[in-house]
Amino acid sequence: MSISLEDTEETAAFLSDMGMARRTRHPAVIRGKHPEEGRTRDMRSIKRALKNISLRWKFFFGFLITSMVPIVGFGAYAYMNTENILLEQSYSNMEENLARASNNMDMVLEGYENASSLIFMNKQVQDLISVDFTNYGYEDLYYYLKSYFGTMMAINSDVNTFSIYTTNQTIAQDYYFIYKVDEEIEQEGWYKRAREENGKPVFMRGGINKDGKYVFYLVRSLDYYSYGSLRNVLRMEIDDRHLLGIISEVSGDDEMIILDDENYVVSSTDKALMGCSVYDILDGYEGEIGNNKRDTAVYDGKEMLVSSVTSPQGWKILSLVSVPMLEMNIRTSVKNVILFALLAVIMSVVFSAVISILITRRIKELTKSVEKMKDGVFGERIEDGGRDEIGILAEVFSDMSFMVKHLIKDIYEKELIRKAAELNLLQEQINPHFLYNVLSSISSMAMRSGNAEIMDMVEHLALFYRISLNKGKNILSVREEVNLLENYLQLQKVRFGEAIQVDYDLDEELMDCRIIKLILQPLVENAIHHAMKDETAILHIGITLRREQDHMLFIITDDGVGMEAETVEEINTEIRNAVRGFGLKNVSIRIQLQYGQAYGVKVYSKEGEGTQIYIKLPIIREQKDLQL
Repeated sequence: MSISLEDTEETAAFLSDMGMARRTRHPAVIRGKHPEEGRTRDMRSIKRALKNISLRWKFFFGFLITSMVPIVGFGAYAYMNTENILLEQSYSNMEENLARASNNMDMVLEGYENASSLIFMNKQVQDLISVDFTNYGYEDLYYYLKSYFGTMMAINSDVNTFSIYTTNQTIAQDYYFIYKVDEEIEQEGWYKRAREENGKPVFMRGGINKDGKYVFYLVRSLDYYSYGSLRNVLRMEIDDRHLLGIISEVSGDDEMIILDDENYVVSSTDKALMGCSVYDILDGYEGEIGNNKRDTAVYDGKEMLVSSVTSPQGWKILSLVSVPMLEMNIRTSVKNVILFALLAVIMSVVFSAVISILITRRIKELTKSVEKMKDGVFGERIEDGGRDEIGILAEVFSDMSFMVKHLIKDIYEKELIRKAAELNLLQEQINPHFLYNVLSSISSMAMRSGNAEIMDMVEHLALFYRISLNKGKNILSVREEVNLLENYLQLQKVRFGEAIQVDYDLDEELMDCRIIKLILQPLVENAIHHAMKDETAILHIGITLRREQDHMLFIITDDGVGMEAETVEEINTEIRNAVRGFGLKNVSIRIQLQYGQAYGVKVYSKEGEGTQIYIKLPIIREQKDLQL
């Protein structure tokens, strides 16, 4: 398109006349307006004033308003809801810590139950403590108990003692492993509870033992085997430090207290609370314990958030979080919200100013070029360099020939790629008669010399080229392509032996579909030459063919060295851009030239784990459907 000087002068005159017409409009047109029309005129004046404002300021205030509204709204919302958010977060953290602590406690208590079960089911122990020792010695009994319980204590290092309380009055008690049951013991709560549960293990709070350690008990009636009127009860004395330690590992800033099934303190970091009722610890608290209910209470003169959980053994874990500490965190969070909002506002102002300057500066450059064009100066290039709408407009406005050049260059490069791909195929298609004659001669010589291995190699090579050459045709069936690959692999096995293992998973319904040749062999060859870790390692290659909606998919998998993510991205980029025509790229180029850009090759790989290559092809049943 060309514009003459006469055309430019006529256009300028036309615009000048239009401007004069607007300037010389008769005042009578304005006089005598209706009041409603006056208000309309005022609105038009306002709109005109807004239009006359510099574009830089329009961008600045536009960006500023659109960015500050959500910032201020979010800041106000966060300021008003910070307390609720942190309260909810604190309860959630408490419940999460309680769940972990409960799991830890369950595992530990279950271990103690398992230890008691070994004794409960041990018939030899119960036989020995049920013997009438009136006329017998105690050597066998104490020797066995010392050995057996010693082993149990070695396995369960936090168990101080395994003691059996028996009604067998003929036995001699050693006040360590064996105790006789008397009237005083029969009145003990732990003894009664063990008898009531009839063999079920029961955990009970303890106190301070003779060594000054805080302990709790596992008691269990040993009546699994019947011995008439004799009754035996096992009591395990367990140090509470191990149980408290595993709970403290997950408690974080929470104060955790372990309670028994009657809500008395079993274990706590504050030993003054041992044996106290939870309702005496929490002033005026009347809520339930162990139902995961969220509540508040006063503990040690401070308001606390309260949450709790019950274990399968019936014990409970109570978690307490200081409300004053939470309020301090709330104040800190509110300050951070305010500071963040102020910082965001400052950044919004700076960002709006920078963006408005950058945009308007480029528009001014474009306006200058338009003004020059108005004055008759054409062909001046705008050096914008951007790729947004302004940059594209400047590029199109300044030099339309660049697009034409780019289009020509693009078509030329694609034609070169097509020719290169065709040339690669032509180079592979050597004279078949000459090749067959040479291979036949080699095979005859191998047969005469009795070398069966060379004869097999020549036969496989002949089959490979017979299928690949395909009488000069570019199309064959999937079955023929797989046969071609198998002959190639037979040749490779002469060199690598059993170091290459190939598995096939092929959809039989797709085996007669038509495809372009030499798709699988180059990719498997890549795997053999680049994926093998060393000469001694076995490389497993999988060939899969399946149907995916309206197309079929070959998947070639190996468990070789794999590739780094950067290398995979570079390969896929080269395939997409068709930069070169070798190996993977050559196969993908030939597929896209034959079937279009929707098909081709995609590579996935992970270093040290292997590589997957996906080949997407159309499903074509008849050879006439292809462009040969």
